Amino acid sequence: MAHRSVPPLSIKMNRPKLNKKISITDFKNWYWYKKELVEFCKQNKLKTTGRKPELTERISYFLQNGCPPKTNNLKSPTKKKAIQALPRSIDEPIPENYTSSELYRAYFKSLIGDHFHFSAYMMKYIKNNPGITFRQYRNEWQAEHERRKDKNYKPDIMKSCEYNQYIRDFFLNNKDRSLKDAIKCWKHIKSLPGNNKYSG
Repeated sequence: MAHRSVPPLSIKMNRPKLNKKISITDFKNWYWYKKELVEFCKQNKLKTTGRKPELTERISYFLQNGCPPKTNNLKSPTKKKAIQALPRSIDEPIPENYTSSELYRAYFKSLIGDHFHFSAYMMKYIKNNPGITFRQYRNEWQAEHERRKDKNYKPDIMKSCEYNQYIRDFFLNNKDRSLKDAIKCWKHIKSLPGNNKYSG
């Protein structure tokens, strides 16, 4: 089993409790589930929105400073609630107020088929390509769908998806092992202090 050095499985290491008394060192040194981070934020009146990296940064600030991260106290101009509407043409640009709503889900299913689903990849694609049209969205979604059929294709993994990254890195060095082996290693690694990255 190739991964970073770990103590024998017989040695039990107690993970500290995640509360406001935890040291910043212990907090950063252990693996936390997102639901644990959200619960901590609820208990300490911190914002609970965002991905794991955002929640982690928010809690780190709180533990170091004893208060929530500072926000801009200036009130931003009130924005009118944007009304979403289907495009009259597939060649219209995707509007700035676009969200993954049921309205657009039904629209893209009509263009692509019932197998359509929203994905983090396409949200990132829209963000990186402002002004793309609905046709371009459809074409890129279909292209990515085809790429994923190739077992050798390795799509980018978001930084917050530590599990997915670990499993991929595990198999790069252990092609003859099973997913069960990879998951067993992952569960062991995340139960220990330190980073959760695979290292052969």
